[in-house]
Amino acid sequence: MEEKETCMDEHIVAVKCCRVECDKVIQMMRTLPAGSSRESALAITNAQQAVMWLGMELKRCHEMGYGQNPYPNSKDPSNTIIEPTADGLKM
Repeated sequence: MEEKETCMDEHIVAVKCCRVECDKVIQMMRTLPAGSSRESALAITNAQQAVMWLGMELKRCHEMGYGQNPYPNSKDPSNTIIEPTADGLKM
């Protein structure tokens, strides 16, 4: 079982690294001279979607019993705190 947990820990770290790298690309695309074009906006949107889907992968891992929930109070409607992204993304 420990080997599987180690494998999942490595997977979670790899997914988080991908999210961080995608965010770096998003920030770089926002500085392009033609940054206001439809094509640039679509490229940014698709990179943001990649970050979102990788976040859903982290959610799936957590639902399988691996990793910790970075937003333990997020489903409580009386909670008015809006927490920053768990991995510090700027998106």
